[in-house]
Amino acid sequence: MATDRNKELCYDSNSYDNKKCGLIVTLIMKKRIILLLIATLYISAALTGCRHRTAAWNEMDIAENLIETQPDTALSILSAIDKSRLGDKEERARYALLMSMALDKNYIDTTSFAVLQPAIDYYLKHGTPDEKLRTLYYQACIYRNRGDDGNAMASCIEALNLEGVTDTLVLARTLVGQGILYHKQYKLDEFAENNLRAATLYCDAGNYQSAIRCYAKALNETVILRNKSRADSIAKICLPLIESNPEMEEFFNCSYLSYLIEYGTVDEFLNLARELYQYDLPNDTKLDITRGYASKVNIDTALSLLDHIDITPTTADSLKYYAVVSDIHETARHPDKALDAYKKYMYVAERFHVRMFSNDLLFAEKKHKLEISSLMETQKRDRIIKYSLFAVIFMMAIAGIIIYRYYKIRTKRMMAEQENLKLKLEKHVAELELNNLRLEKSELESERNNLKILLQKHQGLDGPIQNVIKQRLDMLNSLLAKEISDNESHAAAYTKWIEHIRKNKEEFLDSTRIALTASYPAFMKSLETCGLTDDEIKYVCLYAIGLKGKEVGEYMQLKRHYNISSAIRKKLGIDEHETNIGLYIRRHLDKPANTSLS
Repeated sequence: MATDRNKELCYDSNSYDNKKCGLIVTLIMKKRIILLLIATLYISAALTGCRHRTAAWNEMDIAENLIETQPDTALSILSAIDKSRLGDKEERARYALLMSMALDKNYIDTTSFAVLQPAIDYYLKHGTPDEKLRTLYYQACIYRNRGDDGNAMASCIEALNLEGVTDTLVLARTLVGQGILYHKQYKLDEFAENNLRAATLYCDAGNYQSAIRCYAKALNETVILRNKSRADSIAKICLPLIESNPEMEEFFNCSYLSYLIEYGTVDEFLNLARELYQYDLPNDTKLDITRGYASKVNIDTALSLLDHIDITPTTADSLKYYAVVSDIHETARHPDKALDAYKKYMYVAERFHVRMFSNDLLFAEKKHKLEISSLMETQKRDRIIKYSLFAVIFMMAIAGIIIYRYYKIRTKRMMAEQENLKLKLEKHVAELELNNLRLEKSELESERNNLKILLQKHQGLDGPIQNVIKQRLDMLNSLLAKEISDNESHAAAYTKWIEHIRKNKEEFLDSTRIALTASYPAFMKSLETCGLTDDEIKYVCLYAIGLKGKEVGEYMQLKRHYNISSAIRKKLGIDEHETNIGLYIRRHLDKPANTSLS
């Protein structure tokens, strides 16, 4: 019917003849056949793909689509998956990565690699650039949670150096995570740069709220670094974004406040400060408002605002608080209060800054100087304040030197104590090794003497028994000569013997049994009395000459090694608390024949 309709269209047209009409019909039919073939191929490919998909994989598809928008639901779906249903390494790796993502999105931090490890093992070798990026990002998060900033930074660097990455959201989060590490090292410029790069990526992905957060962080640190041109650029970018995202206005204004204190007019500062005071502000923002009033409005208002800021002396907020208090009282010409605040500032600085930057004490000193420099630049017109701030810088320098020398001396003392402890430990280990060598030598000498006595007392022993005993005497003499002279050439015969017994297990086992039967007839008789088989008696002989369970298993190379050892324990009545069969057997070598081994 389709062909008839196409023909009718052609015949109705006066511009085409019958020949052309037939050609058109043919082309249409060929086109439809090609489309049908393409559709068939797509369906076939889809069906083929479905054969490789499990129910767990499909559930993970659903969870992945919900992770960004409904992370709690995604976590519930993933938690409900029976991990025993997971198939190959790829499926287990995907589950591990998605579970790590869901935990992170639900603000559940972890210090364990138990969940993420399958993803690390698989994706870092076989994954796509995006899979590697996500795995490295969550690996960095775990390292950061564990306090291992070195490995966290290494993971971030590796992630950011990947080529072919398309997941801009995770790339942005990696930049933010690396920025946190930079901030802990007090590398403010790198911190600001990372947040600016992340903000650009967030904007490209349409995540403007996260972009504003990054811009706000970058703006705050840029103001501290006194980079006015970059601060102006960030402010110009953010203000239009805030207009289209008003829910982020309060968050951004806390950073914008610092910008206005340094570069804004009095009216701009006052308008924003009054607007912010409508909210429940953190102490940090309250301190910025107070500092702004001190530098731009009047000192009396700043003093009044200080009374409404409740700071616990043991918190990190107290550091900035005492710096601001010291500055304000200096401005108000209250030298006693200013000095008292400064002393408290130094005390808090010793508790927090020195601890935070223990790897590089200069970081703490740098932060102090930046804060003092900021105070100086806001009060350039007042000569008395200027000289006071210079005095503060001098006092801080002295305090920094004192702190540095104190911690340097303490560090040297701790290193010396650790070195002494290390030397004592090494000495103790050496003594233990020496005692072990002496014990082994004593055992070798004891065995050699026993064999000599046995050979002298029993001249009438069978030829095979005498040969075994003489062979073992030769090997023991070679080994003892090596131990006494520390000359490896003496152990050549012993080495050849070892190679021989490795190749000829049955011969060695038989000779060992003969030697022990001659040396300890009562012990060997007791084994038969306990109902041990020939194979089990051979096992016991190996334990009797001093081999450990693992060594016996490696020598025998039997899959049923564990079963044989368990049967020996049961027949000999070895207590379950007796962990070493060899020690137990060697303790019972000299028991009379009529005495039970148990």
